[in-house]
Amino acid sequence: MSGKSKVTILRGGHVIDPAQGIDQVSDVAIRDDVIVDVASVTDADDATIVDLMGRYVSPGWVDIHVHAYGTLGFADPDSVGVYQGVTTFVEAGGPGIGTLDEFLALMTGLETSLYAGPFIRPMGLLGLNFIEGNVRTLGDVPITKWVDFAKEHRDVLRYLKCNAIGDYGPGTLNLTKGLAQILQLPLYMHIGEFQMQRPDHLLAYEAFRIAEKGDMITHLYHGNLGTVLDKEGRVEQVVRDAEKRGVLFDLGFGGYNFSWDIAEKSYAQDLVPYTISSDLQQFNVVRPVKSLANVMSAMRRLGMSLQQVIERVTINAARSISLQDRAGSLKPGMPADVTIFEVQSGEFEISDCYQKSRTADQQIVPLITYKRGKRFDVDLTRGQAESNWFLQIAEDHVPQAARSLTSRQRAFLGRLADALAETSWTLGSAESLDVEKALELQQIFHSCLGGEVSLREGLLAVYDCFVDHRFTMQIGLFIIRLEQDFALARLREVVQLAPMAA
Repeated sequence: MSGKSKVTILRGGHVIDPAQGIDQVSDVAIRDDVIVDVASVTDADDATIVDLMGRYVSPGWVDIHVHAYGTLGFADPDSVGVYQGVTTFVEAGGPGIGTLDEFLALMTGLETSLYAGPFIRPMGLLGLNFIEGNVRTLGDVPITKWVDFAKEHRDVLRYLKCNAIGDYGPGTLNLTKGLAQILQLPLYMHIGEFQMQRPDHLLAYEAFRIAEKGDMITHLYHGNLGTVLDKEGRVEQVVRDAEKRGVLFDLGFGGYNFSWDIAEKSYAQDLVPYTISSDLQQFNVVRPVKSLANVMSAMRRLGMSLQQVIERVTINAARSISLQDRAGSLKPGMPADVTIFEVQSGEFEISDCYQKSRTADQQIVPLITYKRGKRFDVDLTRGQAESNWFLQIAEDHVPQAARSLTSRQRAFLGRLADALAETSWTLGSAESLDVEKALELQQIFHSCLGGEVSLREGLLAVYDCFVDHRFTMQIGLFIIRLEQDFALARLREVVQLAPMAA
């Protein structure tokens, strides 16, 4: 016999649902994990009534650009998801085709719905000790593997990402565009902070030329080389041409890619992002990004109405990544993904990425998130905890989790230690990463699994040997950041630990 349905009535909040044209005080009825109605709802027997008088209610926020996995990710991805009012987000480039299997193995069990926008480089974004620009780090582009993965995991993929940076011309942008066409995915191009980019050949402008209808360009208001404005402060014609073709512009605030000066001059000329995303990653969760809500508040200060801001984190965001069948609206029958927030009045400083700030008289503050009908009370401090954004190797102790590894996991670690002892590596400098060695270490790891432990079990076993708080970094990049003698000694120490009593 099936159990009795759970009914929740969100009573008397100001509902803003741009997808349905709703902007009024109303009730929202949820049954189990589905939206039932947005109207004046009569109390049902045994219904949970949530009084939201004076608060706002919207579809769950969708952030199409975060870093939950890889070298830029967090130990607790939900801390920038449901605990910040975000019910759906996309990992923007963390994995590539060579690490998507690791991504799938690790990023299960989150409360927030997570999708992937993988990077053209097989290992994904490298981040750590790495300067973008060397075309050789892109390695091979295995079309067959991409096609096979897309066929098996179509629902995971939302776009294909590349960076408009480097000193080798627009070839990689065209290469990624071609692969995106094969996979029938939008192209998502980063045009922000540059590395190894020539002032006389700005790839940001090539990105606008290559993008087609439905493709996305992120970091619209960045203030680095190759902004959307010409020397006279007018929007570049190549940007307007892309806009006319139906290219979608994404805000992508980030730690280096939002300038008040560029934003204000662009907005005054009606150059407005179609989507608002945070580009949250490790250090920028403390400042300047903080949360998607803070980015939304910046857009309010820029001049957008509250309704326009909500549109860009709900239905526009959902449509841009073809998720409008399950996100972005409170239409009856949709999953019960809801964000409840308030608009506070006062004086609030909102900083850009270039040490400039503006004073806003309002800020958007999320309060409660419902994800598939399950309630989460927002905690904006959770994401800013140092243990969440700063990976610290437990050099002076064995993490407690290592004592709970199974005998199969410890046997795997023994094989891994023996195999790693047959090679050598050194820690990179602040700007140097041996990508080929990281790939070799990744291959050694996978060869040691031997079918006796799952990929997830092997990955977690390694993380648990070295960190108290798991960061889901690509395994080759994780190992190469460990000093070799220390890594081998720790692996062997954990192998010798007595298993915990059942």
